[in-house]
Amino acid sequence: MFIEYIMETLEGMLEAFKGARQVMLTTTGPGGEARTRVMTNYNESPYEPMWFPSFSETRKVEDVKRSPAVVVSFPAEEEGKWYRVRGEARLAPWEEVRRMWRWWLLEWLPEEERRPLMYDNPFTDRSIIWVDPVGAEVGERVEGER
Repeated sequence: MFIEYIMETLEGMLEAFKGARQVMLTTTGPGGEARTRVMTNYNESPYEPMWFPSFSETRKVEDVKRSPAVVVSFPAEEEGKWYRVRGEARLAPWEEVRRMWRWWLLEWLPEEERRPLMYDNPFTDRSIIWVDPVGAEVGERVEGER
C-alpha cells in the first residue's frame, strides 16, 4: 500500500534526476552493511514512486524483503555532490510484473552477468522493485556509494 508523503522540494533535484539515466540503489545487507548498485532509471520524478526492474533471485530483492529502507542516489549538478532520496521499497505483485515487464528491460547487462533470458510470457524470473520516496537531501558522497 502506497502512503503519500509530502517531500520537501530540493533545488535542481528534479532536473538532475531526469538527466540521470542511471541511479544508485542502496539496500541493507543481512549484517547491516550498505550494498549499492547501479540501476537503469526509467522514472520521471524522484518525488513520485519509482520502479526498477530486476531478476527475482538477486541480493537486492532479498535485501528489500528483509529491510525495505533504501536510498536512491544520483549526482547533483555541483561536482562531488549527490542527491539521496530515502525511500521504502516494496516488490510488485506478480500480476503487476506481468503487466509492466517488457522483454528488453534487462538487455543492457554485460555478457558475463547475463542469464539465459526467456522471451516468452510470463517472465517467471523477473521482479519489479517500487520505491516510495519519503525524504531527500543533497550532500557529499556517502561511504558505500560509488
